[in-house]
Amino acid sequence: MTDAPLQPGVAIRLERLLPAPVAEVFAAWTDPSLMAMWLAPVGHAEVEVDLKVGGRFRVTMIDDDMRLEHTGEYLVIDPPHRLSFTWLSPYTGGHASQVDVTLTARGPETLLVLSHQQLPDDTRSSHEGGWTRILDHLAAVLVDKNRHAYTSTTEGVP
Repeated sequence: MTDAPLQPGVAIRLERLLPAPVAEVFAAWTDPSLMAMWLAPVGHAEVEVDLKVGGRFRVTMIDDDMRLEHTGEYLVIDPPHRLSFTWLSPYTGGHASQVDVTLTARGPETLLVLSHQQLPDDTRSSHEGGWTRILDHLAAVLVDKNRHAYTSTTEGVP
């Protein structure tokens, strides 16, 4: 059960081609230790996840003296292609909004489409900016992870 009912509102939609296979990107969205590395527009996050339909999550974004808590409930979990969840924060007007993440293979990369719906009109711009920075962090984590994996498998190879 969500914290508050979904309300009509505005939506944002972002697309990003990520430098990793679909399964790796899906894991980044569902493994709390990975989520903590990128799921904040600034700083880092503390993440708790009960990964099942109806399961809840908590993301606390942390930067300097700021702690901003976001909570939600998983509505759809379709590995490794789709996640849908409610999203409630101080910036959703006291009502749950909804985030849908769709992942599609594009060769060795993944096309991510993120849609965030039922947002209060006056927060559309801030949410769009926040998600843009968050997806930049996700891409950087995936690049770093793949660079590290490549270096580990090529060490000692002439």
